[in-house]
Amino acid sequence: MNKALTYIIFIFCSIVSAHNNDSLIASLKTNIPDSTKLQTLSDLNWNYLGIDLDKAMRFAEQELELAKKSNNQKFIAQGYNDIGIVHMKRSNYREALKWHKLALEIRLKLKSDLDKASSYSKLGVCSEEISDHVASLEYALKALDIYEKLQNKPYIAFTLNTICNINGNLKQYGNMMTYARRGYKLAKESGSLEAEAGAWNYIAYAYEGMKKADSAIYAGKKAFELFVELGDSNLIAGTLNNLGYYHRLAFKDKEALTYYEKALVIAHNIGDISSEALYNCNVSNIYLAMKKYDLCEKYIKEAERLSKGDVSKDNLLSIYKTLGQLYAYTGRGVQANDYYEKYALLKDELFSGETAKQLSEMQVKYDTERKITENILLQNENELKTAQLSKNRLLLIFLIVGIILIAAVSYLLFVRTKLKQKQLLDKELLQQKELRSKAVIEAEEKERVRIARELHDGIGQQLSAAKLNISGLQASLKTNKPEEELMLKNALDLLDESVKEVRAVSHSMVPNALIKSGLVMAVREFVNKISSSGNLKVNLEIVGMSGRLDSTVENILFRVMQELVNNIIKHAQASEVGIQFIKHDKELTILIEDNGKGFDVNTKLNETDGGIGLKNIQSRIDFLNGEVIFDSYPDKGTTVTIEIPV
Repeated sequence: MNKALTYIIFIFCSIVSAHNNDSLIASLKTNIPDSTKLQTLSDLNWNYLGIDLDKAMRFAEQELELAKKSNNQKFIAQGYNDIGIVHMKRSNYREALKWHKLALEIRLKLKSDLDKASSYSKLGVCSEEISDHVASLEYALKALDIYEKLQNKPYIAFTLNTICNINGNLKQYGNMMTYARRGYKLAKESGSLEAEAGAWNYIAYAYEGMKKADSAIYAGKKAFELFVELGDSNLIAGTLNNLGYYHRLAFKDKEALTYYEKALVIAHNIGDISSEALYNCNVSNIYLAMKKYDLCEKYIKEAERLSKGDVSKDNLLSIYKTLGQLYAYTGRGVQANDYYEKYALLKDELFSGETAKQLSEMQVKYDTERKITENILLQNENELKTAQLSKNRLLLIFLIVGIILIAAVSYLLFVRTKLKQKQLLDKELLQQKELRSKAVIEAEEKERVRIARELHDGIGQQLSAAKLNISGLQASLKTNKPEEELMLKNALDLLDESVKEVRAVSHSMVPNALIKSGLVMAVREFVNKISSSGNLKVNLEIVGMSGRLDSTVENILFRVMQELVNNIIKHAQASEVGIQFIKHDKELTILIEDNGKGFDVNTKLNETDGGIGLKNIQSRIDFLNGEVIFDSYPDKGTTVTIEIPV
């Protein structure tokens, strides 16, 4: 994965108009107090972070200069902080680390909890970007401790995003997904779009690590939409680059190229040279795969030019490798060898640096362990001297300990035997429970079929016969009374409606499409019927479901989907519903999302009557060894995620 995945958190810029910035700049020329001028300079730095990094840096430097002149310690720390943020946005993390340490040093003396936590958070991000995972985690945990004491949900969510990034770099994708989902929940509760965007970003990252490209693309698009709404060009570019990467994983190079090129334009416009070099390299690799060597050379040479002054050499390593491949493919052996040699030398240099760091860490670890060993040896010598003086007493102690150990081992063997028996019993009970559940579900489906058949073939046929008899009677009856003719006509109309209603109910109970064509066709038919009413817009997306599933699985999933959508129609007051079926190699993910009024999940599940539907859905998915997550808050809509093994 590339560095663009590691978004800068805690840098969420306000969306301001050019007129507002102009008025702030104009106010600097008026006779205002230094404290007001310092705040204005800090606000201008903040406002320009997402649109013009050069201007943001100039305002931060002016802020620091004025703060030092007036000896305002709070704004000296803020100036250091604002300069550090600009370096973070430019991916100069080692330089940013220096400035944020200066800010923290002052903030520790001023004893402002929120400011201290902010510095700890940024130091955590910078440390992680230079692969100092231990320091990054320490800083993040310090920030998290402060934010939890302050009960600040948005900042707790942002800090969880930092911990997500650490887990991602360590390839702990399961932990990463856990922290990201917790951060997403807190972001939704607090209404923080910035934290929500970061959470979606790391959910996408986790899916990418789990080799679920389609899910990564979906989550990446969610993050992109939120970053666009926030208006931060740097983060928009990074997200576009990530989407390009996810599409490459899904073998969709043309789509990937589109995302890379958009990211490149934005990075160039905001002057982010390091990212611009990276995006040029990504574009060139696409053209190399497409065998469009002229375009590949154009972009990779531009990437090389931009990376000459970059402190980080990671970009150059990829650039040299691509140039070597390009020249080899186009028959330019001398140039290919030249760049392969550069690639090998730089790789050795980076490896040597990393090795030196690891050796240093090993030396520290060795020295620590040596001191511990020396202390243990000294203690052992003293114990041996004492042992010589009390040998008989120790022998007695050993004997007692031996007896206790024998008794303990015997007890443990007894407990182990009992546990095994209990496990066998639990296993048998679980199997019986599964068999009962399967029998209940199968009996329910059979009863549905029986009732549907009775309705269609029994009551439906009887109503049709009644209609025919009354129609025949109408011809033989002769009446001149209009009211009697109207009553006869109404009776026939009611019979018509009853026949249609019986047919609709029987088809709803056992859809023909589910029996004949399977789950996908049944879902499409169900969605078409709902959409045709015009009251609810339904967006359906089905990915990877080419064949049929087991009939029991299809029946359960259709009933669950039907129940959820019917609940939305009855209770959610929604205008739009999204339904997704995404099949991976060994897992099927179903996502049903609406923009309705939402509800409190815990309250609903604890209700004795209102939560029956949700519990019923949970029990059905549990039967399939799956997992269902209800994510809903009042006035925030509802998202239901179902994952089952297939």
